[in-house]
Amino acid sequence: MKENCLVSIRDISIKFDEKTVLDKFSLCVEEGEKVLISAPSGKGKTTLLRILMGFEKAGAGEIYIDGLKLDEDNIDSIRLKVGYLPQSMPFRNLQVSSLIDEILSYKNNLKISKDEKKLKELLEYFSLEEGILRKEVKELSGGERQRIGIVITVLLDKKIWIMDEITSSLDQEMKEKVIQYIGNTGKTVIMVSHDSIKAFERFRRVEL
Repeated sequence: MKENCLVSIRDISIKFDEKTVLDKFSLCVEEGEKVLISAPSGKGKTTLLRILMGFEKAGAGEIYIDGLKLDEDNIDSIRLKVGYLPQSMPFRNLQVSSLIDEILSYKNNLKISKDEKKLKELLEYFSLEEGILRKEVKELSGGERQRIGIVITVLLDKKIWIMDEITSSLDQEMKEKVIQYIGNTGKTVIMVSHDSIKAFERFRRVEL
């Protein structure tokens, strides 16, 4: 394993109902690198991302993120560095503007100020009207929820982005715009997607 990995996955194993679906999987992701993880359904892609966030534990193996071993002692420090975007956005039913304010008020985000200019630019780029900020989350379509999730992730400005099927509810044109935007950032990105998107040409593909 290289020594300059920002994210280092070492011999991770995942079991479902005593069946091993991932056996001694290792991956080095360097700073600024964009990685697309692909595999058939049931192969443990989403579980791997959840393990990286400390939401689940692997059957075996170790993970280091920005030099810190992923364990109970370091998990809070690691989450300060990572923005996680699941396929299903678990947002509370608030007005979108209030939702953004609430997320920025979390302990891990207190040092992040709300950049109104940046927010306006992001809404425009992702083809969202400013009026969406006055809507409640329950009024949003699946595609709008995904784009608002992406906007929030960008505003949080974490060092590493972990993203799970974040374009599944978008049309092809918007899928391309989203992945192109992510590919142009300096962020380190680990993503799972089944979508066929030309902009993924800039990502390193990893098969599980």
